[in-house]
Amino acid sequence: MGLINWIFDFYQQSRIERLRDEIALRSNQPQRSTIDVDRLERAIGELALAVKTVQRLAVEKGLCSAAEFQRKLEQIDAEDGQRDGRSTL
Repeated sequence: MGLINWIFDFYQQSRIERLRDEIALRSNQPQRSTIDVDRLERAIGELALAVKTVQRLAVEKGLCSAAEFQRKLEQIDAEDGQRDGRSTL
């Protein structure tokens, strides 16, 4: 569960921002104001997969241990003043 809550890397941030921009554009157009839930869920799934991959590679390559990764995750989580398993965008 902690893996999914890991702070998004630059690739993930750009995907989120792109989706936000697209949703904002669509919300300004009355005929296309609905959110494509399937596409959003697919994007979230892709982000979760990318995070798990990066975390496992870091541990397998010896860049950090799983415990170190978890400690860093918790430290970054607290940076916004809330320990909620999320990072601000």
